[in-house]
Amino acid sequence: MKKKDLHLEVKKMESLLQSSCRTIWENPEVGGTEKASADYFKEMLEEEGFKIVNEEHMEHAFYAEYGSGRPVIAILGEYDALPGLSQKVTDYKEAVADGMPGHGCGHNLLGSAAAIGAIAVKRYLEAEQISGTVRFYGCPEEELLCGKVKMAYYHMFDGCDLAISWHPMSANMVYDNGYLASASAHFEFKGRSSHAAFAPELGRSALDAVELMNVGVNYLREHVTSKARIHYTTDSGGFAPNIVPSRAGSWYFVRAPYISDVKEILERVGKVAEGAALMTETVVEMKVDYGCCEMLENHAFGDLAYHNLEEADLPDFNEEEMEFAGRLLATVSKADVEKAKKLYETEGEAMVWKLNSRNLYEINPLTASSDSGDVSHIMPMCVFSTSCWPAGIAPHSWQATASAGSTLGEKGALCAAQVIAGIAYDLYNKQEAREAILKEFQEKKDDYTPMYGG
Repeated sequence: MKKKDLHLEVKKMESLLQSSCRTIWENPEVGGTEKASADYFKEMLEEEGFKIVNEEHMEHAFYAEYGSGRPVIAILGEYDALPGLSQKVTDYKEAVADGMPGHGCGHNLLGSAAAIGAIAVKRYLEAEQISGTVRFYGCPEEELLCGKVKMAYYHMFDGCDLAISWHPMSANMVYDNGYLASASAHFEFKGRSSHAAFAPELGRSALDAVELMNVGVNYLREHVTSKARIHYTTDSGGFAPNIVPSRAGSWYFVRAPYISDVKEILERVGKVAEGAALMTETVVEMKVDYGCCEMLENHAFGDLAYHNLEEADLPDFNEEEMEFAGRLLATVSKADVEKAKKLYETEGEAMVWKLNSRNLYEINPLTASSDSGDVSHIMPMCVFSTSCWPAGIAPHSWQATASAGSTLGEKGALCAAQVIAGIAYDLYNKQEAREAILKEFQEKKDDYTPMYGG
């Protein structure tokens, strides 16, 4: 079986891919609740002959394995939705159900293409009877930036050699680097309650401490790396204004290019919290929830992924789909559209769908955060994207949700499944390429410990 035959094998499963994309899109589940989605993929892969391995500590995490011997290739799948992004497949904002979740990051496409790619690889291994193992990883809680961190903590990736990852996006692209490292931490302040008018001197306000902490962190922003991001939200405990709050808290996210930066900044944020507690005569408890790493660069793997993106059948959008894409674009600002056109070096709306240049592959990192970054510190990992919504539309938007539920997203996912299968084909058959990828990983890897307390 040649690679073209493997691409055809993926094409034969187009109806299964479409059914999968739509099933997950129509039944969105936020991180930590993805039971139906995980069960759907388990059933699909078990029927194909995969062995299902569940993680007892994580209800919706699993991997499905087929084959024997090395290399063991991990194909990463996700299926969690985003809260509040329920949206119909329309070119105007209208929820399927108000306040409910939706697939604004296209994880219905992500998990489905990964599963179809894994099945194609399984059929290749079965037909050729060669040494090698494929694993589809069902990864929950990616939007919470912790699912794969927990999976690493519980040793679910042990025994794997290389990993393939993809994400729906607005361009066909390979990313050589990306993912800001990130950590989540809660700060709980405890003071002493009192009547705010009758005896305010007896109270010690936990809310004052929270506010002072947030002011202090805002001053800290000037003295951290310019690429760092610090986000927070607060909880005052629901006290009435005439009560000195005895309890209040802050929830912080810290992002930076490297996990070492994140840990340093988080330590400084902790000192600010201690200072706020000292000023208000309260006490503070800091709890680090989890942290996820940046992506470890692997240029050799990026090159291999790029070649496979060139070899796959790129999404071929018809006139009706292009018109729908144009109507979606009309709902976002012209500045965002122009910025995307400049980024992708294109001219005209139709051009945003075409395969981008090698130069684009080299200069565009992923600037969000993802727990997939942790996987790249365990084994070599590549990341690519395919066109699933128009350039100028951002993930985590109602427009992206509408695209992910349409044939735009499904055609992008079909292309992604071919790329996944092609990359795996090369990893099994091109020993020199595989060795170059592993060599680069060994040269760059560091000591990795999941930033999770269990």
